[in-house]
Amino acid sequence: MSEKITRRTALLTGSAIAAAGVFAPTILHAAEPINVGSLTPNTGGGGPFGPKITASHKRVVDLVNSQGGVLGRQINLLQENSETNPETSVRAADKLINVNKVVGILGTWSSSVTLGIMPKCQEAGVIQMCTSSSSSIPVRDKKGLVFNFQALSPVWGRAIGSLALRRGFKTFTLMALNNDFTRSMMDGFTEVVGKDKLLQDSFYYNGGQSSYRSEVTQLIAKNPEAVFIPSYVTDFTSVYKEIFRQGYEGQVISVSIATGSKFKKAVGDAANGIIHGLPVPPIKSPAYAQYVTEADLSDNGGVQHPFGTAGRDQMSVLLMAIEKAGSTDTAKVSKAIWEITTGSGKETVYNITDGLKAIRAGKSINYSGASSSVEFDDEGMVLGRDFQLAEIKDGKDVVIERLEF
Repeated sequence: MSEKITRRTALLTGSAIAAAGVFAPTILHAAEPINVGSLTPNTGGGGPFGPKITASHKRVVDLVNSQGGVLGRQINLLQENSETNPETSVRAADKLINVNKVVGILGTWSSSVTLGIMPKCQEAGVIQMCTSSSSSIPVRDKKGLVFNFQALSPVWGRAIGSLALRRGFKTFTLMALNNDFTRSMMDGFTEVVGKDKLLQDSFYYNGGQSSYRSEVTQLIAKNPEAVFIPSYVTDFTSVYKEIFRQGYEGQVISVSIATGSKFKKAVGDAANGIIHGLPVPPIKSPAYAQYVTEADLSDNGGVQHPFGTAGRDQMSVLLMAIEKAGSTDTAKVSKAIWEITTGSGKETVYNITDGLKAIRAGKSINYSGASSSVEFDDEGMVLGRDFQLAEIKDGKDVVIERLEF
């Protein structure tokens, strides 16, 4: 892999370094701990995933501290619950930045949360690591400080659209929750299946409604072979109940974050037959196998903890980059993140213990993670995510197809 000279690396090697004293957090004294923020959706729409991200952050920090820390300093992990709520998250980020003086805020899940705290992080020079999919994220990162461990939502849409076509569906209608995450996903889906296969224009609805009867009536009016409805679990549950009540017999397609155990429990056997997809970890990767052991899981041959694995990678990459940079200066740390993930490192490592050992030995490393190979494009968005399409059968997810997209 060759290191790219891009807008991002130019920022890091040029004006960003010159301005480090302006926007980097205050460098701590050598004896003091390094403060890192974990802002995860432990309740709200991301509640099924946040605790696993939180646990991953803590496992990595506990391991590193037991081995002497980074740069000879302990890591002080400061955990906040985003509640999957931008307003709550902005208040939490303000505390992490201005009171706790964190070098980075990791673990944001919802795009609205990641975007909501970005102005404060940009102003303070705090690194962000997220699993969010809005296409606005790279646009609003003006300082090369955001690293996204999740594929952007147009990629989700293109992947699910490609898989839907291979299932043989020829006509579609689309509606989605009205937010950044789903709007650009619908664009990706349409790009792949073609507008000629859409029986009507795509449309959006607002969440939290008492009824979705009129929206569902419009969605299925022309009896499409399949409907695509990307959303979150709370609103999708209500929408799907209405679809079932109205007797639609075609194929329902959604995203896997909307069809988890909470959804299955709410709708029971009516969930059978739904197709859903999402980016997934590379289950044959050594790093994924290590994660399964670290999280005390049984290897079932399938995907587990798609967001928890990203939490492991976020904290591992940040702490290795601090060691590589020899500093908590965020401009230097950002540059080091590129060097250990997307640069020309010759020694592949799959965990932070081996990574820190190699860095301290003066070796050039390439970190390959549990959630992906952890390589970034020139805007800090992750490349090379595996993608999985599954169908609900007898209350369980049965994999239809998995591919790299």
